[in-house]
Amino acid sequence: MDCFSSGCVRNVRRAVFRVCIGLILLFEVSVVASPYPVEVVDFTPGPGGPEGYDNPNVVLGPPPVQDSLGYAISTTSAPWEANDVVSLGNGGSLTVRFDDYVFNNPLDVEYGVDLIVFGNSFFGLDSWPDGVINQLYGEPAKIEVSQNGLDFYEIPSVFADELYPYTSLVGSFLKASPSGIDFLGRHAADVEADFAGGCGGAQVDISAALGVTEPLDWVQYVRVTDIADDSGIADVVAFSDVVPEPATIVLVFTGAAFLRSRGRK
Repeated sequence: MDCFSSGCVRNVRRAVFRVCIGLILLFEVSVVASPYPVEVVDFTPGPGGPEGYDNPNVVLGPPPVQDSLGYAISTTSAPWEANDVVSLGNGGSLTVRFDDYVFNNPLDVEYGVDLIVFGNSFFGLDSWPDGVINQLYGEPAKIEVSQNGLDFYEIPSVFADELYPYTSLVGSFLKASPSGIDFLGRHAADVEADFAGGCGGAQVDISAALGVTEPLDWVQYVRVTDIADDSGIADVVAFSDVVPEPATIVLVFTGAAFLRSRGRK
């Protein structure tokens, strides 16, 4: 087939057009939309939460980077103050809404992670402050996602306020961390380096949601629910939309448009 035939030219033009439209839309989203939730849709606290830790609006916006004493948040020094943390109480739940879609990233983009849930879990050390990690202090909570705020689907094998403790010392709150990082018997700084530019937190791939007829392309609502009658009460600090770098966005749109144009030849 002649590469300069009218059909081929039309396919190339369509591909370029799709790339341009996609980039325009993404630019508009990056300017207008927040990568953090804009609304607490529902907060139904359970019993047993600490007094004063009942303001759900603290989860709106980025997670805290230091406490009031000036200590930076890290995997061994978690947020602990009432203006940074909300307690779910035993069996309680919290639902937030993003003002735009949280899209499903391909597996080769940000490790396939689409959003992060931040809690105040932390690593315990065998000696302070330079010992090695000998324990994870966490209070796991179930994570569910939704497109319409009515139908929620559970994310399996990922729990809020557990793995991983987050750090403000490494990377960005909008970048994911790889899974399966070993931590017991290691120094916290080495574990944080393995986050590879990410910040930790519970890494959520929305395509893993249970009960859907086909993988979700996007969500707009996230619900976190404390696991009733377990040994702890989960806390929530923040949520973020994992946003790929601009160069990655261009490659994704270009590749998708090219494959579509090839398929129509």
